[in-house]
Amino acid sequence: MARRKKIGDIYRFDFDEKYHCYCQILKENDVCFFDFYSDNENDNINEILNKNEIFRIWLDRDCFKSSKWKFICNKELFDSRKNITKKYNKPIGNDYYQIYEEGKFVKATREECKGLEYTAAWTELGVIQRLNYYFFGKELPQNIKKDIPFYE
Repeated sequence: MARRKKIGDIYRFDFDEKYHCYCQILKENDVCFFDFYSDNENDNINEILNKNEIFRIWLDRDCFKSSKWKFICNKELFDSRKNITKKYNKPIGNDYYQIYEEGKFVKATREECKGLEYTAAWTELGVIQRLNYYFFGKELPQNIKKDIPFYE
């Protein structure tokens, strides 16, 4: 039986045949990934929690069903991680943008959306591609490029 995810849960994610990284479950479906990867099985979780976040995204619920995700422990969220980050959306067929914050969408300008993550649930493959891009500089497919933070 699958373990029910809780705020503060930390998972190790084997995103490569050799390397893994860590993420923590935050509030409202946010998951933060840390600026850390390793091939060591004895990583210090307390040190990892002090690393910078590389991104916060929503994960597709099927991600945790894969054997690549391993529950490590539950740790209290740092105060800086208790705040939910805004995300943006641009509904198909519309010329306006929206920002998701505090559980709802509000209309926004394109300018207000710059630097925000897209409101999408990332699949395991998308997360792998994004981590390989971040850590190793591997090229991202076009469908992934459009969903990373909006800068244009």
